[in-house]
Amino acid sequence: MYTFNAFTTPCELHIDAQNQSIADEIAQNIIHKTKELEFRFSYFREDSELYLLNHRTYNTHNISDELAQFIQISLFYTTMTQGAFDIALAGTLKEISKAPTWGDYQLRKQELAPYASSHHLELDGNTLTFSNSVTKIDLGGLVKEYAVDQAVLYLQSMGVTSALVNFGGDLAAFGECHNLPWRVGIQNPDASHENLREIELHNASLCTSGHSKRFSEIEAQKVSHIIRSNAVEEKYTQVSIMAPTTIDAGIWSTALLVNPQLALPSHVQLVHAL
Repeated sequence: MYTFNAFTTPCELHIDAQNQSIADEIAQNIIHKTKELEFRFSYFREDSELYLLNHRTYNTHNISDELAQFIQISLFYTTMTQGAFDIALAGTLKEISKAPTWGDYQLRKQELAPYASSHHLELDGNTLTFSNSVTKIDLGGLVKEYAVDQAVLYLQSMGVTSALVNFGGDLAAFGECHNLPWRVGIQNPDASHENLREIELHNASLCTSGHSKRFSEIEAQKVSHIIRSNAVEEKYTQVSIMAPTTIDAGIWSTALLVNPQLALPSHVQLVHAL
């Protein structure tokens, strides 16, 4: 097993390979690429492409191929999830969690809400145009999941027939572990040493989204890292989704947490919810 930290979370690679030196090289290449994605598309890192875009002095930019791909994927899922997943909502409202008082938080959210939508983004090839100077984007709900999927594709391209990739609870597995399917647990948010359920993963991904672990606290009010703007009543505190790709699993788990009335597509499975 190979362990490292990226996207502010612990990451693991379980690679079933006969040649240790080849497995070591593959793991190091995955780690390098994962950290590169983290640095390039960090919301807070001042030299990242995303940071420079969010702190722009003009509203039309020529962006990299990879960032254009992320935004294109994001806009697709914004439509599919009826706005429950929205990189502009997440980005524009992200920093208000640092508000000194609950009143300041509510006032700032009200002020920014009209700008917190992907409707203010227009992508034409590699040209991204914002309709205003306020809207920001955050790829935190996409880049880590993309990194997992890219790790799987790289492992398979290198001839690995069995592996499990776990980046902060965003999981993907293919092949078998000691001639049995990979088994992963869904952690109890109230008791980290307990699993609520165990899932067999075979050529699939599993992602869990919830409010319990990542939040800010303002005057005893908990503010989840998953930002909501609509008036749909909350139903879940944690959602686990299995899907063919980690991007699918991650985005739909977040979207269903935000809007429990969403109908999931047929290739996506709700495996557990609290």
